[in-house]
Amino acid sequence: MQDHVVVQQRSGDQPAPSCDIAADEIPVNGHKPGRAVTASVYRAKIAGHSRVLTVSWSRDMLSHSFAVSVTGVDGASAECRVDLRPWQFWRRAGSRRVELAGTAPATVRVMWDLRRARFGAGLPEPRSGYYVAVEAAGEVVLVVGDMRKDALRRASPRAAPAACDAVPVARREHVFGKRRFAAKARFHDQGAVHDIAIECGGGGEGGDADMEMTIAIDGEEAVQVKHLQWKFRGNQSVTFSRAKVEVYWDVHDWLFSAGMRPALFIFRPIVLSSASAPAAAMLLDGSPLPPPATGFCLYLYAWKLD
Repeated sequence: MQDHVVVQQRSGDQPAPSCDIAADEIPVNGHKPGRAVTASVYRAKIAGHSRVLTVSWSRDMLSHSFAVSVTGVDGASAECRVDLRPWQFWRRAGSRRVELAGTAPATVRVMWDLRRARFGAGLPEPRSGYYVAVEAAGEVVLVVGDMRKDALRRASPRAAPAACDAVPVARREHVFGKRRFAAKARFHDQGAVHDIAIECGGGGEGGDADMEMTIAIDGEEAVQVKHLQWKFRGNQSVTFSRAKVEVYWDVHDWLFSAGMRPALFIFRPIVLSSASAPAAAMLLDGSPLPPPATGFCLYLYAWKLD
């Protein structure tokens, strides 16, 4: 059953959302137009210190690749990158250690098994049949994929699941199209996957027709922008049964920049469910606090192809 969409419009330019991870902090392995790329960012504790873990995937006509990077608050970072070329079957399962230097050094072991991975058409990230895991300081701090049990069995004999799960804080995707751009996303940690569709085109006949843009979620129109030449930046809020999603857009480069440059769409959910709000989120007089932000942002880069 799809969530009902309620839209609250806001006029004029609005400031970009304050997300836990900024868009330009998410590495995407040297993105270039035509190369499908995704990156998911998590916060996790490694050896008692908060770290940023980024799992990124990319795909071109010849190969897939993925990378796991670890960054500390002191700026120290380490990366494990694996290229999955069709003729290199042995790389589809394995492990690798990387050393994180800095003021709080740590040894990080990255494990993966993609021998049974199933990919969607043109998508860089597997849909099922795989895991990518990160082990450090005797704990498995992150498991991505649907084979969690296999990942835990592959870990070191004394390694155990981390006391606190890694928290997803951001995701970045690049999508391509001429008029229509599609992506999938979860708007809260345990929520269903939603279909996002962005369409942009002329609002009428003739070369001087106004541009229009619509953003639909699960097939239901959530955002409609007319006279896009004048409203190339803005935001609206979309309310679902359990979440309110702030949608921001910046399509300036579609309209006014030479060459191929992407538009940026940001989806920032705010949890509305009372069951998900902590008991402390009440004022002394018993009235609820404003809905808490989840801390998660989806950054969607839409590239227009000729």
